[in-house]
Amino acid sequence: MDIERSWQAAKVDHDSHDLILSAALVGEENTSADVLGGTVRELSALLSTRVTLAAIEQRKHELVMLHACAIALPEGDVVAFVGPSGRGKTTLATALGRHFGYVTDETVGIAADGTVLPYQKPLSVIDALDPGAKKQVSPAALGLRSLPDRALHIAAIVLLDRDDTAPEPPVVDDVDPVEALVRLVPELSYLPELPNPLQRLADLIDGVGGVRRLHYRESTSVPVLVPEIIGAQRSTNWRPLPVASFTSPSAECYTRVQALDAIAIDEYAVLLLGSRVVVLDGIGPAIWDSLHDGPTLDVVVARVLIAVGPAGDMDPSPLVIAALDAMVDSGVVEYHNCAERTP
Repeated sequence: MDIERSWQAAKVDHDSHDLILSAALVGEENTSADVLGGTVRELSALLSTRVTLAAIEQRKHELVMLHACAIALPEGDVVAFVGPSGRGKTTLATALGRHFGYVTDETVGIAADGTVLPYQKPLSVIDALDPGAKKQVSPAALGLRSLPDRALHIAAIVLLDRDDTAPEPPVVDDVDPVEALVRLVPELSYLPELPNPLQRLADLIDGVGGVRRLHYRESTSVPVLVPEIIGAQRSTNWRPLPVASFTSPSAECYTRVQALDAIAIDEYAVLLLGSRVVVLDGIGPAIWDSLHDGPTLDVVVARVLIAVGPAGDMDPSPLVIAALDAMVDSGVVEYHNCAERTP
């Protein structure tokens, strides 16, 4: 069957299964299948989406899962190219996969030790006989290379920046660590489900020597850059920040919102609030640090002034108060008038 052939590269040798999905054409006897399609082409596309979502759901507590395409070099080094839908990942995976081992064109799953779990799903490509439609094609049918016979590990993470006006040949540059976190978080599946998610992501970025960005026009010009991409080495220089929230019995107090995780990078504080990333700069990190015990406004101001030092002859207190108010308005800090809430 066409669907079975298209998934041949993703087959595994063992017989254990975490989940079984059934698929059928509309009108067949088994109309209670998990996935139903009116035609083989429609069923194949729907099944690809459903299997991908199910696989992501199964590993959400274990893996960092990047919305990316990826290839593997003979030594097992994996390069992940990250970007949202429509950024050209499948086209790039096809071009790269004819030179390197095809890992995936959809989701790159990375374990805590850097091991990459391949997901060699069919690729969704435009049908030459019907340019308005797409079909699911196996990696082998597209001439993509098989994986090396060794363990795979993540070696580079690259943000895709495809533009018809991009320079030719393509350009690769380093991404600032804070920007890298902000750009990567929306392209991750179930990041909040991981323990210490920002710390896990920062560790991953450190492990690959920093995130890089690829400015390119045509996917066929990218393969020659792969060795240069892997060569990057830069440390993020991060540390964890406290996230615990504590409400004081004071009549007036301020507390941190309950963040899932928080880290400091250089002079910045990066917070993960649900699926939202917030970056604090200026005196914002000092304010965040000052809120460990639900202090009053006067205590917050005093602590921040000690942390940042004097500002010449100017009284910096109004600036601290204004920044604190802005953090309350943006949902990063909470204000409590405990006296008003006392029966």
